[in-house]
Amino acid sequence: MPESSKATPRTVFSRRLDRKKLEARGAVSNPEISAEILLDASTFNNATWDAEQRQELLTYLRDRPAEPTATFDEGDARIIAMIQSGSGAEADGKLCDETMAVLLAAGFRFSAREENPLRVELHFYPGELEDRGAWDEATNGKDYYTIAAPEGEGVLYVRAGGRIVATYRARGGPPSTMSGHPGHVADTTTPGSFKLGAPHVHVSKSWEKSQIPWGAEIREQDDGFQFRWPPSTGTWQWATERDGPTLETPLKKSLLKYLTRVDRNGQSVMIWTINDFGPTAWQLVPSANYVHTTPAAEAEAARGVPAVLVHSHGCIHLDPRERDEMVNRGFLRTGVPFVVHEWSEHMLPNMVRRDMLRGLGAAAPPGSRA
Repeated sequence: MPESSKATPRTVFSRRLDRKKLEARGAVSNPEISAEILLDASTFNNATWDAEQRQELLTYLRDRPAEPTATFDEGDARIIAMIQSGSGAEADGKLCDETMAVLLAAGFRFSAREENPLRVELHFYPGELEDRGAWDEATNGKDYYTIAAPEGEGVLYVRAGGRIVATYRARGGPPSTMSGHPGHVADTTTPGSFKLGAPHVHVSKSWEKSQIPWGAEIREQDDGFQFRWPPSTGTWQWATERDGPTLETPLKKSLLKYLTRVDRNGQSVMIWTINDFGPTAWQLVPSANYVHTTPAAEAEAARGVPAVLVHSHGCIHLDPRERDEMVNRGFLRTGVPFVVHEWSEHMLPNMVRRDMLRGLGAAAPPGSRA
């Protein structure tokens, strides 16, 4: 769907926790953790994570390479408990969902192995790293095209085999309804349980630039423009105003003059790369919302710069490079369960959410330098 207001600056929202600061803050609070709790946590962690995952987690927590056969012990559980305490979470030493969300926000990553899609479930938290108060202040009667939206993003959590194994950048609609593109409203991404539809090149008569499939060929013809889809084999159709069949909403010629031009089969054509739904979209079934990238984000990724995620009319916007990784890892597959949570729901503890929104990473413990 069309991108947000020109009043919204195109800046990349980048927030990361500092694990060492969290650990130090937890040590200052010095929570009482019995040997029995630490032993129980070690048993839980060893039963929850497979050998490869244990090795990667322990390498991260111990700050040194772990052996392939390494297992969690009480010392590891204590480190986890300190991180939990410094995050504002219950200090039980167990690597459950909330704690994994903290570690992933602090930069931990599992190796990019492919997962069985039957074991995968996606959870989108639209308000995870959004400041609702800043949104309410910014909205103040503004519409989708005039609001200077606050910096922020949601988070897409990937569960595989019941455990959180990855997070990705994502951004949905605003926290409350506002008027948008003529004939449309920008609304909160509908909460609920869905399944991913088949990946496809999406077209829609409802959005001017999305009437033509991404990747279609464009040519100038008789003082107008035609498009062809599929490339090289489709039939040429009119894209601009003509006597006879054309698009539901004929395109302005100014839209087509600055597309990328390529040579195909000895013919110079332009390539349509401004469909609002990007090159691939997945419907959230059953709903009218889609998971997709945007033309601007695709262009930024192609230039090798970080993609900016702007709020949508209700769809879920992804980073193009992260989309590719998710496809390769088996996360974006037809039929994968996809849960959209309420704006008020969060996976991260509130303490570290506030840290991240303030750009602090994690507040330094008393008496130390940030």
